Amino acid sequence: MGDGTLQVDVRWLEDKRIEVSARGNRLIVDQVYADGGEGMGFRPTELLLSALGACTMGTMLTFCRNMNIPVESFAIGVEGQRETAPERISEIQVSLHLAGDIPEERLDTLKRVAKGCRIHYTITHPPKIEMELKAGEKVV
Repeated sequence: MGDGTLQVDVRWLEDKRIEVSARGNRLIVDQVYADGGEGMGFRPTELLLSALGACTMGTMLTFCRNMNIPVESFAIGVEGQRETAPERISEIQVSLHLAGDIPEERLDTLKRVAKGCRIHYTITHPPKIEMELKAGEKVV
Protein backbone atom coordinates (compact mmCIF):
# COMPACT_ATOMS: atom_id res chain seq x y z
CA MET A 1 0.00 0.00 0.00
CA GLY A 2 2.43 2.63 -1.15
CA ASP A 3 -0.34 5.12 -1.98
CA GLY A 4 -0.67 6.44 1.59
CA THR A 5 -3.58 4.18 2.48
CA LEU A 6 -3.63 2.71 5.97
CA GLN A 7 -5.56 -0.48 6.74
CA VAL A 8 -6.66 -1.75 10.14
CA ASP A 9 -8.97 -4.73 10.59
CA VAL A 10 -11.24 -5.01 13.63
CA ARG A 11 -12.89 -8.31 14.59
CA TRP A 12 -15.27 -9.15 17.42
CA LEU A 13 -14.03 -12.06 19.55
CA GLU A 14 -16.56 -12.41 22.40
CA ASP A 15 -18.36 -10.36 25.01
CA LYS A 16 -16.81 -6.88 24.67
CA ARG A 17 -13.41 -8.20 23.53
CA ILE A 18 -12.20 -7.12 20.09
CA GLU A 19 -9.08 -7.94 18.09
CA VAL A 20 -7.40 -5.19 16.09
CA SER A 21 -4.81 -6.10 13.47
CA ALA A 22 -2.56 -4.27 11.06
CA ARG A 23 0.39 -5.51 9.01
CA GLY A 24 0.47 -8.83 10.91
CA ASN A 25 0.41 -7.18 14.35
CA ARG A 26 -2.47 -7.82 16.74
CA LEU A 27 -3.78 -6.33 19.95
CA ILE A 28 -6.83 -6.82 22.12
CA VAL A 29 -9.36 -4.11 22.92
CA ASP A 30 -11.78 -4.57 25.81
CA GLN A 31 -13.85 -2.50 28.20
CA VAL A 32 -13.12 -2.23 31.90
CA TYR A 33 -15.45 -3.94 34.38
CA ALA A 34 -17.35 -0.71 35.07
CA ASP A 35 -18.24 -0.52 31.35
CA GLY A 36 -19.31 -4.17 31.09
CA GLY A 37 -16.03 -5.73 29.93
CA GLU A 38 -13.35 -7.80 31.61
CA GLY A 39 -10.46 -5.36 31.29
CA MET A 40 -8.48 -7.81 29.12
CA GLY A 41 -7.13 -5.16 26.77
CA PHE A 42 -6.92 -1.47 26.00
CA ARG A 43 -10.03 0.69 25.92
CA PRO A 44 -10.52 2.34 22.51
CA THR A 45 -10.00 5.75 24.14
CA GLU A 46 -6.70 4.54 25.63
CA LEU A 47 -5.59 3.54 22.14
CA LEU A 48 -6.34 7.06 20.90
CA LEU A 49 -4.29 8.59 23.73
CA SER A 50 -1.54 6.00 23.14
CA ALA A 51 -1.41 6.87 19.46
CA LEU A 52 -0.98 10.54 20.30
CA GLY A 53 1.80 9.83 22.81
CA ALA A 54 3.67 7.38 20.59
CA CYS A 55 3.42 9.63 17.53
CA THR A 56 4.58 12.66 19.51
CA MET A 57 7.54 10.74 20.90
CA GLY A 58 8.57 9.35 17.51
CA THR A 59 8.36 12.77 15.89
CA MET A 60 10.42 14.39 18.63
CA LEU A 61 13.06 11.63 18.71
CA THR A 62 13.55 11.94 14.95
CA PHE A 63 13.92 15.72 15.27
CA CYS A 64 16.39 15.42 18.15
CA ARG A 65 18.45 12.85 16.25
CA ASN A 66 18.50 15.05 13.12
CA MET A 67 19.46 18.17 15.13
CA ASN A 68 22.06 16.34 17.27
CA ILE A 69 20.14 17.07 20.47
CA PRO A 70 21.25 14.41 22.98
CA VAL A 71 18.37 12.57 24.64
CA GLU A 72 19.16 10.45 27.70
CA SER A 73 15.58 9.49 28.54
CA PHE A 74 12.13 10.42 27.35
CA ALA A 75 8.67 9.71 28.74
CA ILE A 76 5.25 11.06 27.86
CA GLY A 77 2.10 10.93 29.95
CA VAL A 78 -1.19 11.46 28.14
CA GLU A 79 -4.39 12.05 30.10
CA GLY A 80 -7.86 12.41 28.68
CA GLN A 81 -11.04 13.73 30.26
CA ARG A 82 -14.12 11.66 29.42
CA GLU A 83 -17.44 13.37 28.78
CA THR A 84 -20.89 11.88 28.30
CA ALA A 85 -23.05 14.19 26.19
CA PRO A 86 -21.99 13.10 23.63
CA GLU A 87 -19.55 10.40 24.80
CA ARG A 88 -16.06 11.52 23.87
CA ILE A 89 -12.73 12.73 25.17
CA SER A 90 -13.22 16.46 25.72
CA GLU A 91 -9.72 17.42 26.86
CA ILE A 92 -6.27 15.92 26.44
CA GLN A 93 -3.22 16.85 28.52
CA VAL A 94 0.20 15.76 27.24
CA SER A 95 3.14 15.88 29.66
CA LEU A 96 6.57 15.56 28.06
CA HIS A 97 9.59 14.60 30.17
CA LEU A 98 12.80 14.89 28.17
CA ALA A 99 16.20 14.42 29.82
CA GLY A 100 19.61 15.14 28.37
CA ASP A 101 21.75 18.12 27.48
CA ILE A 102 18.78 19.97 25.96
CA PRO A 103 19.60 23.58 25.01
CA GLU A 104 17.17 26.00 26.71
CA GLU A 105 16.75 27.93 23.46
CA ARG A 106 15.42 24.77 21.72
CA LEU A 107 12.50 24.17 24.14
CA ASP A 108 9.94 26.25 22.20
CA THR A 109 11.00 24.55 18.98
CA LEU A 110 10.70 21.12 20.60
CA LYS A 111 7.18 21.95 21.76
CA ARG A 112 6.23 23.03 18.20
CA VAL A 113 7.76 19.81 16.84
CA ALA A 114 5.73 17.78 19.37
CA LYS A 115 2.53 19.32 18.01
CA GLY A 116 3.60 18.37 14.48
CA CYS A 117 2.98 14.63 14.62
CA ARG A 118 0.34 13.09 12.34
CA ILE A 119 -1.96 12.06 15.18
CA HIS A 120 -1.93 15.55 16.71
CA TYR A 121 -2.75 17.03 13.30
CA THR A 122 -5.50 14.43 12.77
CA ILE A 123 -7.13 15.23 16.11
CA THR A 124 -6.89 19.00 15.61
CA HIS A 125 -7.97 18.78 11.94
CA PRO A 126 -10.54 15.93 11.97
CA PRO A 127 -10.75 13.79 8.84
CA LYS A 128 -13.90 13.22 6.84
CA ILE A 129 -15.36 9.88 7.97
CA GLU A 130 -17.62 7.82 5.72
CA MET A 131 -19.36 4.62 6.83
CA GLU A 132 -20.89 1.76 4.92
CA LEU A 133 -23.04 -0.90 6.62
CA LYS A 134 -23.68 -4.36 5.22
CA ALA A 135 -25.97 -6.70 7.13
CA GLY A 136 -26.77 -10.38 6.74
CA GLU A 137 -23.35 -11.48 5.50
CA LYS A 138 -21.27 -13.78 7.71
CA VAL A 139 -17.72 -12.53 8.22
CA VAL A 140 -14.68 -14.63 9.00
